[in-house]
Amino acid sequence: MLKLESVYLDDMMPDWRKKAEATLTDILILATHGKVNYTLEGETVALEKGELLFIRKGVIRAGENAPEGPHQKYSAHFRLDERGRELLEGVGAYRKLKAHSFDYMKQRFTILAQHWFGRKLYAGIICEGIAVELLGCFVQETVEGRIASAKLRLMGEVQDYIAAHYREPIRIEELSQLVDRAPNYVTQSFKEVTGMTPISYLHQVRIHAARDLILNTRMTIGEVADYLGYSDQAHFNRMFKKIMGYPPSSVLREVQRAR
Repeated sequence: MLKLESVYLDDMMPDWRKKAEATLTDILILATHGKVNYTLEGETVALEKGELLFIRKGVIRAGENAPEGPHQKYSAHFRLDERGRELLEGVGAYRKLKAHSFDYMKQRFTILAQHWFGRKLYAGIICEGIAVELLGCFVQETVEGRIASAKLRLMGEVQDYIAAHYREPIRIEELSQLVDRAPNYVTQSFKEVTGMTPISYLHQVRIHAARDLILNTRMTIGEVADYLGYSDQAHFNRMFKKIMGYPPSSVLREVQRAR
C-alpha cells in the first residue's frame, strides 16, 4: 500500500518555517499542540491540535508557526502504490479533518517515531505497518464525515473510554450507560463509525499495546497477557494472532535476537 520514506516530529520549534516547494511524497500530519499555518496551492490552511492533514505528492506547500507561538506535530512521508492511490481517490490535493480518535492516533504516531528514530532490528517493517494503520485511520475519519455529528461525538466518548480503561473488563452495558443509549445502539453505531464492534476495538487496542510491550520491555508473554486483562494466556495468543497475523512468540524471538 505504501513505502514509508521518513518520519518527523516538529516539537515546539520557535523558528519553524517551511519554504514554498513541491512535496516529494504524500504526507500525513497530526497536530498535537498549538497551531501551524500552511499555504497549500496558494490557499491558507490552519492546522490545530487534534486535526489531521493529508497532502498529496506534488502539492506546493509552505508553512510557519501561527502568531500564537510554536506548535508540535508528527508527520509521515510515504509513497503510495496503486492500491493506496485507489483508497485515497477523491481526496483531492489535500484534506484536513478533525481526528475523532485523536488520543489513539497520537499514541500510534508516538510509537511510530520511537521505532523510526530508534532504528532497531525490523524497525522498518514495524514502522510501515504503523503507517498503513494510520493511513487507514485517516480514511476511516473521512468516511465518518458523512455520519451525524451527534453519533460521532457519542462514539468518540466510547473510544476515549476504551482507550483509558482497556486493561479493565469492559461490558457493552457499561458503555451504554456511559453515553445513555441502548446497548444495541452503541454496538451498531460504534461499528458504523469504526468498522468494528466495541469489543473488537478493545482487543485491537490491547493487542497493539501488547506488541509495543513485548518490543520495548522485558515482560514475558504471560506477564503482558495478564497486564492487559487476559486471564487466559491461550486466549491472548489466539487474539494476538488473529489481529496481527502472527503469534506473540514470533515478536519475542525477534526481540531476543536483536539483544
